[in-house]
Amino acid sequence: MFFMSRALGRDLGWFWYYWLFTTESVDGAIANLQRAGSRTTVTVRQDGQMPSPVVLEVRLGPGRAAAPMRGARMVDDSTALVSVPVEVWFEGRRSYDDVLDFGARVVQAVTLDPCGRFPDRDPSDNVWPRSAAPAAVPGGGGRSWPGYCTEQ
Repeated sequence: MFFMSRALGRDLGWFWYYWLFTTESVDGAIANLQRAGSRTTVTVRQDGQMPSPVVLEVRLGPGRAAAPMRGARMVDDSTALVSVPVEVWFEGRRSYDDVLDFGARVVQAVTLDPCGRFPDRDPSDNVWPRSAAPAAVPGGGGRSWPGYCTEQ
């Protein structure tokens, strides 16, 4: 534990505590999504006791190239991955608002933890709009993961 924390230059005490010494679970959800002009505010709620980074797959509507956004990387012309460090949960917050602004491109769908990397207790609430197919657990149901999930 100490070797990895030192080698990465980060305090990973929170990680070791939750993964090795508790039976807590991750249970993130997309609680709300609101649009105002070119901005879309996604509210992520943490219902579990184990914190995890916030990783959002954002599907964009048609249009010109998306405006660059801090914390986001485009994986193709209509999909962005937005990453927010786990530290957003460290002060005891139970929800986090992420403001997405890709210029004129409209946010059509958002998926929390699209690659299923975190053991979410209820992945069915990780998608917006809710009518989208619920995310499956890794290795289950024959789901094919997007190519960026398998990239090293």
